[in-house]
Amino acid sequence: MNVRETNFLQSSAWADFHRQLKQEVIEKETKKYRYVAIVEKGQVAKRLYCPLGPVIKDKESLQEALDDLKDEAKKRKLDFVRVEPTLPDLTTDDLERLGLIKSSRDVQPPHTVVNDVSVDNTDIEAQLSQTARRYARKCDKAGITYSVSYEPTDIRHFIKLIHEVADRTGMHPYDDLYFQQIAAFMFPKKSAGLLLARLDNQVIAAIIFYTDGHTMMYTHAANSTEYRKYSPATGLALYSLKFAHEQGCKVYDWCGVAPEHDDGNPRWKSWVGFTHFKLSFGGQRVDRLGTWELPINKRRYRIYRLLLALARR
Repeated sequence: MNVRETNFLQSSAWADFHRQLKQEVIEKETKKYRYVAIVEKGQVAKRLYCPLGPVIKDKESLQEALDDLKDEAKKRKLDFVRVEPTLPDLTTDDLERLGLIKSSRDVQPPHTVVNDVSVDNTDIEAQLSQTARRYARKCDKAGITYSVSYEPTDIRHFIKLIHEVADRTGMHPYDDLYFQQIAAFMFPKKSAGLLLARLDNQVIAAIIFYTDGHTMMYTHAANSTEYRKYSPATGLALYSLKFAHEQGCKVYDWCGVAPEHDDGNPRWKSWVGFTHFKLSFGGQRVDRLGTWELPINKRRYRIYRLLLALARR
């Protein structure tokens, strides 16, 4: 039996999106593993990146998948392979025995929260914290309404709001073009879409989601500075959980939180607020091993890691 697709970043829809961006993408599927891998060319090194993958049946399958990825990288004269295996019982020792080296940074967040949305809406609401429930009721009393859009031009609402968030917090969002490409290429196929909250005929909060039919991913979110007093992000997030259920999804992935215990990484300090927000909807923490790399051209890989270390100093 073939390996089941378990996350959107290992789906054909994500592969097709990157092909639309003129990137080379490799897709493979066997009885033991499947993967979507993207050729990435940096200034110093070239790599084959497998986001949240490869998807494998068991530990033994990882070796076969890595051998395949290694062969594909060699054919293209790439310098290393980057992977993010998510099999729950994998350990760092397992990865190191296969010759993998921990990346200097995690590309996809290694910690996330997932909600079971196979249950009915009453059970979804019951999982909320008292604070989240109170804010959701506040949104209802204010008359905030919610909707879904697959119209690419509606991405303008999200872009306007994400710039407000950037001005408010100092965060650095993706370029506007990236969001426009998501809308242009994935909204018409409904592999991605936009959830909107409105009040006074204005869009005051927005979420970009991805979905493969089994899992819905909360990938990008923004809300209005002027209307923050209503906490529209809470009402819209609850709507998104219910929408995922109505679409037949089983899992809702919040796509990244800070770790439960401080690991000394200063990156997580800015994640405290939205981690608390995501956990307030009652999901379960999921911890993964993060991003790992398999050198192909060992000399160029050593130079790459050295330059990264110097740049960080």
